[in-house]
Amino acid sequence: MDTINKAISPKYIGIVCERAPLSFSVDALKGILYRRESAFYAFYLTFYKLFTIIYFVMDKQARIVKKVARGSVAKAAGIKAGDEILSLGGYPFVDDADLAFYEGDAQVDITFLRDGKEYSLTIEKEEDEPLGIEMNQSDYIIPCKNDCMFCFVRQLPKGMRKTLYVKDDDYRMSFAMGSYVTLSNLTREDLDRIKRLSLSPLYISVHCFTPELKQKICKNPQSAKLFDYLHELAAAHIIMHTQIVMMEGINDGEELMKTITELAKLYPYVKTVAVVPVGLTKHREGLTPLSPISPENARRTIKAVEEFNAKMLESYKEPFAFCSDEMYLIGDVPLPPYESYGAFEQIENGVGLVADFFDCAQFALQEGVSPKGEFSAITGMSFAPLLEKFCRELEEKYPVKIEVCPVRNDFFGETVTVSGLVTGGDIIKQYKGKLKKNVIIPKTMLREFSGVFLDEVTLCELEKTLDVRVHVAEGGDGFIRILGGER
Repeated sequence: MDTINKAISPKYIGIVCERAPLSFSVDALKGILYRRESAFYAFYLTFYKLFTIIYFVMDKQARIVKKVARGSVAKAAGIKAGDEILSLGGYPFVDDADLAFYEGDAQVDITFLRDGKEYSLTIEKEEDEPLGIEMNQSDYIIPCKNDCMFCFVRQLPKGMRKTLYVKDDDYRMSFAMGSYVTLSNLTREDLDRIKRLSLSPLYISVHCFTPELKQKICKNPQSAKLFDYLHELAAAHIIMHTQIVMMEGINDGEELMKTITELAKLYPYVKTVAVVPVGLTKHREGLTPLSPISPENARRTIKAVEEFNAKMLESYKEPFAFCSDEMYLIGDVPLPPYESYGAFEQIENGVGLVADFFDCAQFALQEGVSPKGEFSAITGMSFAPLLEKFCRELEEKYPVKIEVCPVRNDFFGETVTVSGLVTGGDIIKQYKGKLKKNVIIPKTMLREFSGVFLDEVTLCELEKTLDVRVHVAEGGDGFIRILGGER
């Protein structure tokens, strides 16, 4: 355990993928180790998360052996490429998580199919020695069976890339990528597998406690069973991070606080809850009428959540309940200090992003990075006032000129104000001929692992059309380093 503690950042480890974030805390990794006392399993599980992010399977393809390593115990046992693994450790084989869990054993029972004939064998090896099996991958994703009244996918305009219209509700993606799921489509086998393999932490959308209201929100009778599932998972020591998408007049006020109170009863296994305001685009024709969260409601909510969290802090010495940064910006309430966010386990849900940005920026400045030159900084409407204030402070101390350029979201609608949903087309329409030669945009505006905006405008097209050089900043540290000449 000490080795792993030293090897991992005390804050959090995270990457962001096109579909959702992968983030897991040191505490979560410790939990995996305690559940399965095998360092090999823990590290294999880490790489399972990192490198099989989008390859989750419930079909035959995932059970087919792609490659068997030379000199491996699997090779010696006679396993071949093309074999279909049916079971491992006495349980049906689903995907690489099964392989990661069971191949740490000194004795592995395996059943496989070859040329229509079933074979079973037991492989004996050193504990934690890998089998040497690489499986085929598949892009099958467990689809969502809900019809939530606030579903963002249903609010997307037509003509976007097809992957954005996929409504997933896959517990495997929740474990591996940190995406939020409702658990409404879980089978008994799924629940048993989560507990058996200790797939932890999970990220779960709760929204409300009252079963009747949950059915109304999700339009799925199965959704009313959520708290039964949460209790069962907590009893199995599965760590859960939860979210509540708050809607004006629907699951706010008393219902919100009742939900948070019920979640707190499952602490420390329900480790955090984030309250985020509903996101509404202008593309809501034929959908349930919803109103944006009002500033007054945002302020009431922040006060109630902070008071509840203060009691949890007093009892458990760790923060539990948070409002997202956007809630504070809507209510025009000062954001909490950096220390309020604990291990930043909800950062990919917009909780603590602002505090983290400015903390990382200050750290870069303390390291001696000196901003200089002239820049235009592109951002969303909600973050613009905070960035403007920070940039004016920089200009007072350094030979730098920064023009903050907030982008009105015409693509999704003016109610969408976050930077991550700004499109290239809106930047071009609003700022063509108005920018400095060096332009900074946040990495969150682009599809992960590519230079493409949500509206398919590429980074190259943006630079060519605007006749500028665009620099992509990752967080506050990246922002300062670009200002300092690290391009």
